[in-house]
Amino acid sequence: MSGLRFSAAVGIVCAAVVCAGCTSEPAAKPADGAPAGTSAATVSASVSSLSPVAPATPTVDPNVVPGSVLKTYLPTGDTLPAGWQLSPIFTESDSGPAQVPPSAAPSPTLLPSCEQLASHGTAAALGSPAAYASEGVVGPSAGEVGITVNSYHAGDAARVLSRLTVLKGVCGSTYEIGSSGGFNPVTVTVSGVDGLGAESVLVRVDRKAYVGKEFVVARVGDRVLSVSSDNKYGAFPDVVALAKAIVPQVK
Repeated sequence: MSGLRFSAAVGIVCAAVVCAGCTSEPAAKPADGAPAGTSAATVSASVSSLSPVAPATPTVDPNVVPGSVLKTYLPTGDTLPAGWQLSPIFTESDSGPAQVPPSAAPSPTLLPSCEQLASHGTAAALGSPAAYASEGVVGPSAGEVGITVNSYHAGDAARVLSRLTVLKGVCGSTYEIGSSGGFNPVTVTVSGVDGLGAESVLVRVDRKAYVGKEFVVARVGDRVLSVSSDNKYGAFPDVVALAKAIVPQVK
């Protein structure tokens, strides 16, 4: 029995200046409740120091295409290849005009392992993007296929693909614990795909006892297109052909 290989890597500056000058006029009367001898300037400064500090404006990366724009890269009922249609269940969703803050999802700088690909699929492969848009489509075999376009900070999309590429030919067959406690065979295959974006890979998780998964990941600049499905209804849908039909729309 061969095992899967594992690999992973992992001011507030506050300043207050109080300036009080002296004049020949009588000192102003202290505010109610202030100790005797407390000047109006001191009271004012004390009140000012209690005012809430405005939060820092989040850094916006101009390289990131917002979800409200990414959704225009997704196929429509008119642009899908023959035999495909939009899913009535998994409709379009996106991250909107704002960039997605860092999350607990895997960083694009961490290498997913074969085991992670088997367990978490595209979540392990794609890491944590800065923006996204996704939708579902239905193929000729009635199987649901998920389409996602992610946008990353500069350089992160290339890192996503490079960390998937090094797994080509590395993964293989092993076993995973089934729901009844037994061991079920599972094979993870990572292979290259020609003619799809700047670089791309196809990941297949083939299970004998349970539903498997298959997805293609393609990079276009700092955007990544993923098309994923399963073999619940028999054979895997041709996700590569579908991705090749969609990728020209990704900018």
